[in-house]
Amino acid sequence: MNFKSATFKLSAIAATVLAATSANAALYKIVEVAPTGILADQYVEVYGEAIQPSTDGVNCFSSGTDCVNAIAPVSPTLPGNPPSLFFALAGDTRNWAEGVSYREEAPFGMDNSFSYVQEAGDFEDYCDAYLQYNTCKTWASVEWEGYAKELNKEQNALVFVEESADVTPWVNKNFNNVINALTSDGKPVGNQSIIDGTRNQAVAPNALTLTDVPYQSRAWFSDGTYSAGSVSTAVTNDNGAYYASKAAIWNGSKTVELDWAAGGVEKDEDALAQASLRSFYVDADKIIAVGFNNYDDQYMNATVFESTSKDLAAATWTQKPISGVQRTASDSVYLHSTAVDINKNHLILGQAKHYNSGNADSGAYPDKIFVSTYDDSTDGTTTTMLNGTESIFFTGAGGKAGAINNFNEIVGQIDAETNREDGGRARKHRGFIYPYGTQAQGSVSDRQAIFDNKAWWLDDLTNGETDGDLTISEANNAFRVIDATDINDAGVISATAIKCSVAGGYDTTSHNSYCGGGDTQEQIVAVKLIPISGATKGDIHVRSNDQTAVERQGAGLGWLVLTMLGLFSFRRK
Repeated sequence: MNFKSATFKLSAIAATVLAATSANAALYKIVEVAPTGILADQYVEVYGEAIQPSTDGVNCFSSGTDCVNAIAPVSPTLPGNPPSLFFALAGDTRNWAEGVSYREEAPFGMDNSFSYVQEAGDFEDYCDAYLQYNTCKTWASVEWEGYAKELNKEQNALVFVEESADVTPWVNKNFNNVINALTSDGKPVGNQSIIDGTRNQAVAPNALTLTDVPYQSRAWFSDGTYSAGSVSTAVTNDNGAYYASKAAIWNGSKTVELDWAAGGVEKDEDALAQASLRSFYVDADKIIAVGFNNYDDQYMNATVFESTSKDLAAATWTQKPISGVQRTASDSVYLHSTAVDINKNHLILGQAKHYNSGNADSGAYPDKIFVSTYDDSTDGTTTTMLNGTESIFFTGAGGKAGAINNFNEIVGQIDAETNREDGGRARKHRGFIYPYGTQAQGSVSDRQAIFDNKAWWLDDLTNGETDGDLTISEANNAFRVIDATDINDAGVISATAIKCSVAGGYDTTSHNSYCGGGDTQEQIVAVKLIPISGATKGDIHVRSNDQTAVERQGAGLGWLVLTMLGLFSFRRK
């Protein structure tokens, strides 16, 4: 494969953003997680997708709680034993660009007519219409090449769970596989495809129970008792044989397919209905789930769903679009939106795509991250867009929502540059964490104080320089975190990073340092960020910014920059 170099240079405005985030050794140790049970010649890149939830009140930041050196238990923790301090990471691998997401119900999270996936020119049309880069021809060529390989029955994506050789019921010799979440006992959740068979087939701890086998199904989240995602039935439009999806939740004995919203129909001309559940929280006597649903004119809007009972066979469901991010016939600020996570405080995390109405937002048509507060007494939501609320969430910043834990700590991906994308190139991105909210919203002041009560690029929280543990500092300098996908209540984060394999890591500790003088290949790797016991805001040391352009060379980094870092899809974890 031929991989192009990519230039990473922060603008003067982005440098100002860096200067605005102040402080002095690291909050996290970065640990690379190699794909368990997958041979090195079977993949080029590795992505961290989910972290095992914590259930025993563990806080890895607490003094005396050493999660950094925890090892995987030989067997599951038995009742009465001390809680495990090891939290497994789940991930998947790639050899080339997906072209069409293995996760999404609709291509690019919006193409419910499947009109942009017929040929290479359609990919370019999508980019011209909704991303508007001046690199759309190259972007489309890379994406189509990957999708063409799938159409030719070539395998791209394999899954793994850290320290576990068993990813049953997955069979990695099947077509393409992805993981979206882990249960507290380490069971994977996601979907797989079969050569000459179903492109997406849900994999979860409890099986779907349906009278008619769906054309496709996906699992996005499970707590071990309930699993949530979508089920699909085959529908034909002028573009071919595709499918319409309904949001679904199941427990192994009962599967509930939730109705499309009022005005939503299976097929409206070529547009096919799409809906999905991405996460849920089980309250005392009900289930509150989030995702998106299909509305009038086939608009796909972020939605909160609430049941009247935890008994799926007896429950009835209400649903309501999340305020502030809907697309309607009279409001087209956003092209589509989805909610990706909800926590016990009823805070909902999601993202909405800025519509290509000709009015770019600060030079881009970004996916904007939002947080909504759900009031189940009124079924109402109050939504805050993160753009402009914090220094790293500058106006017009694009992002990808990862997850929110029960401490209201949000992780995801955010723009690290402010260059114009409309008529220019895609911005580069970095993983972030944001200790969100107030005590009235369930936030915990002691945890927020560790982060100095503000949002950070994770690279700034993994920089030890010469302070603290030099072993951790040197190890961390081998990585720059480009995406954070999941976080548990213990504070452990699953992420993806670019890695410099030179001894000592990058040439300097700066954000955009060379690797081996710019002549050494970098890799895309899965990592987890483990909190360092006793760390406080005084252990934060902001990385500097080199003022010269950095030409990056690396396996897979060329198409990564053109795809993952230039295109967002709506994912749970």
